[in-house]
Amino acid sequence: MGTVGEGRGIDGEDEPRSDAAGTRDRAEGDPPAEPSRRRTAGRNLPLAIASGLVLAAALLGSLFTSAILLLAFVGALLVIALLELDVAFRQQGVRPATPVAGGAGLVMLFGAYWVGPSAQVLGLLLLLFGAVLWVFLGTDRERVVPTISATLLGGLWVPFLASHLALLLARDDGDWAVLAVIALVVSNDIGAYGFGAAFGRHKLAPRVSPAKSWEGLAGGLATVLLLAALVTARLPGFDLPTALLLGAVVVPAATLGDLTESLVKRDLGVKDLGSIVPGHGGIMDRVDSILFALPAAHLLLLAVGG
Repeated sequence: MGTVGEGRGIDGEDEPRSDAAGTRDRAEGDPPAEPSRRRTAGRNLPLAIASGLVLAAALLGSLFTSAILLLAFVGALLVIALLELDVAFRQQGVRPATPVAGGAGLVMLFGAYWVGPSAQVLGLLLLLFGAVLWVFLGTDRERVVPTISATLLGGLWVPFLASHLALLLARDDGDWAVLAVIALVVSNDIGAYGFGAAFGRHKLAPRVSPAKSWEGLAGGLATVLLLAALVTARLPGFDLPTALLLGAVVVPAATLGDLTESLVKRDLGVKDLGSIVPGHGGIMDRVDSILFALPAAHLLLLAVGG
């Protein structure tokens, strides 16, 4: 789960500091002020790699042990991610109904595996009704719209998107489908970082994440398609056309997920949404790309394979 994002790279930085801090990002590919600190400023690289490997080992261990263990692991991650968002929102004076989002999210996650998409619908209804009741029964009714909006954003962004992992897992050879999606997201991050650092000149979204480039995006896509052709196509339940289509869908979805978190962090004025993962930041900083890739992958595999 500890992915390497282009521009953010291993050090996890792709956001500019606030203007009040008197700093700004360098564009991807600009000469570094200090070569020895290029793209690792403020981060402990060995610690970042170690914590990323620990997360990956926990994910793979649970994935190939039992579906319930994997869902429990993912459920714990989504609760932590919601708490990270809760802290960031409260720093801006918004108090989301995080317990509601967490409870509805667990219904979506486990229900999607046992029941299917109808459990996701139930979870969404619980999220909406619970958010409204939270405000109605609470004492703070002066910020109704921000409270409900923040609750819905957290619930849709984290557990609803994450629940598509359960739908993938419920497929025949679902463990391989989950592994393929996450591996392709990670390879996209690594490829985008490498190509962007070496060749990046044309900014992808300068107002959202100034470090990202079109060259990095192309490099990520090339890396993913190569991995899809050489490895994913050989996994159970995949063939070459399906693997290539999956790669082509994962790249834009993962990139959009990364940019979405950058947009939210910029608006909230924070560099990371948490600090629980040593050397990386928070859980949300690690799974932003994966969250968007999961539903895209599920819909693609549903379309091509039923």
